[in-house]
Amino acid sequence: MTMKTLIISIGLCLVGLVTMAQNVDEVNNAAYVNKRGVYLLPQAGDFALGIDATPFLDYLGNIFSGSYAPYFGAESIYGKYFLEDNRALRARLTLGLSNISSKGVLPDDDGSVGATVMDIRHASKATVELGVGLEFRRGRGRVQGFYGGEVFLGFGGGNGKYDYGNRMTSSNPDPTTFDFDSWLGSYAPETIRPTKYKDGITFNAGIGGFIGVEYFVAPQMSIGGELTLGLGFKTTGQGKTTYEKWDTIDDEKIIRTYSSEEYRPEAFSISFYTYPKASIFLMFHF
Repeated sequence: MTMKTLIISIGLCLVGLVTMAQNVDEVNNAAYVNKRGVYLLPQAGDFALGIDATPFLDYLGNIFSGSYAPYFGAESIYGKYFLEDNRALRARLTLGLSNISSKGVLPDDDGSVGATVMDIRHASKATVELGVGLEFRRGRGRVQGFYGGEVFLGFGGGNGKYDYGNRMTSSNPDPTTFDFDSWLGSYAPETIRPTKYKDGITFNAGIGGFIGVEYFVAPQMSIGGELTLGLGFKTTGQGKTTYEKWDTIDDEKIIRTYSSEEYRPEAFSISFYTYPKASIFLMFHF
């Protein structure tokens, strides 16, 4: 079962559970007040703060499937201000941070037969996205449906460096190097290899529509799920990569930095894209 299938399944179960619970709440009080006289639902002038639970579910899903998840991935924080009981301004801040070290074992060029060394690639990425929109709500009792739209913009970038086990020297100008970009994890002699890089800044913007269901498990506290479909624009600027190479004529190592346009012309891009997204959240109203 993929994580997307799991999210959809959880969402369907949530809808079924809250629908069954709706009748009980209507019997208790049709004015959305519990037995102690406390309002269950948000009112005009209220604020709400919530967090996306999807990255945590991804993390748990990877654990139970036997996969290793070193980080949670992009995390969203939601904020709302209710203009009316059934209408709210909302804002979304999505942060994605990762710091991954990949390791590859390969033969030691200077060692005895069977000796090995390790190449390591350290990669860091960060993304930030801000969305603002308008939300409309309707429902009975604890069950609330909502829909609306948002505009968003964001940016991101990354950098990395390599630590090689086999050094590049005059006696070893083409050292055996691990290929981190190969899914087979192969290695081979290399006459030129990267030592560090910096990705070009990525900028994205777009519009999206959302629809979802929210269930108030307690006064002013809810869980819910939503589906989003949007259209976005993305552009990626030039990055830089530093390479090392041994100059056999002058018998010295040369280190040069190239822009992504010089060494990888396809690194600069402009694209339009559509994106579907499913999320499950926990929300507090006050």
